[in-house]
Amino acid sequence: MCLNNCNIEVEENKEGKREKFLTYEDRLEIERCLKEKKKYTLQEIGEKIGKDKSVISREIKRNSNKKWNINTGESKLVYSAAKAEGKFEYRRKKAGRKLSVEKDKGLKQFIEDKILKDKWSPEEVSGYIKKHDIKFKIQPSFQAIYYWIEKKKLKVTPLDLVHKVKLKPKEKKEKEERIARNKEKSIHKRPKEIDDNKEFGHWELDCVEGTKSGGKTYLTILERITKKYIVIPMKRHTNECVREAIDKLEKEYGKHFKEIFKSMTTDNGHEFLNYGNIEKSVMNEEENRTTIYYADPYSAWQKGMNENCNGILRRFIPKGTDLNKVSPNRLEKVLKIINGKPRKILKFTSADELFEEEIRKIIA
Repeated sequence: MCLNNCNIEVEENKEGKREKFLTYEDRLEIERCLKEKKKYTLQEIGEKIGKDKSVISREIKRNSNKKWNINTGESKLVYSAAKAEGKFEYRRKKAGRKLSVEKDKGLKQFIEDKILKDKWSPEEVSGYIKKHDIKFKIQPSFQAIYYWIEKKKLKVTPLDLVHKVKLKPKEKKEKEERIARNKEKSIHKRPKEIDDNKEFGHWELDCVEGTKSGGKTYLTILERITKKYIVIPMKRHTNECVREAIDKLEKEYGKHFKEIFKSMTTDNGHEFLNYGNIEKSVMNEEENRTTIYYADPYSAWQKGMNENCNGILRRFIPKGTDLNKVSPNRLEKVLKIINGKPRKILKFTSADELFEEEIRKIIA
């Protein structure tokens, strides 16, 4: 019986609960009472609309404006329900805490520069700030950066985030059956330590093409552990040009080439099929400088690290660009950005830092 009475009391309290804010009808009633000849007290006005007199007092003081009488030269405070409602709506829109990024212009500029100019992801920005203990007013998480972008608090849009954009799915075409060539060099015969990323010096090869009319192509090479990314321009998309590009690389690293470039895994593209041409050293034709392995046909994921970096390169040099128009200086700057960016897979260290560490071990 007692429980029932308690329930009834709660329900009665809910029904009699006052609204938190004054409504426009409440304000109209206040204005009407103030204009009438009969002088209503604040207590009486409050009883009419079901509010405490202190609420009425604050409402009148906050929303009354001086009105001058031209004839008498005197002024008095006049309350307007319409103006009071307008001020209330304006204050409500401005209510709440400002997003933290709006309080730190330095942080805001840093995020915008890294995403728009250097093509970093929000996760890379956040990870870099934390790893290097950069002293902003706050330490933003990558979720917070995504939130600020969605709330349009940065000059970054979802279109600027490559992984955020969902491209239209391509129509699936029936794959032509392609027979793997050079089976003796299959990726399945590659030593286990390469698959497990336990040894430095194993690379993935690919090509990034420009326009068909331009002819110029980039040979891209990526080291599996450090993620060091090398791009060598080639005049044409041929096996001979690939050989010349690797020759150039061998001359650059000299006697240490075999220790740095132990193996190279590539696809079955025509420019890579003559592996003997690529493996043979230009400095000593009697020995091989590296070992070539081939991924399975239609299995780009088997050299996915290189494919991923080619995608990053495309953020700066879009597909369809005539590579003849990309200056060596421009390419060098792009590679500096890619190899200098903090990678999540490297615990927000750059590829350049890790690669230089490995080179010092070999040269020492």
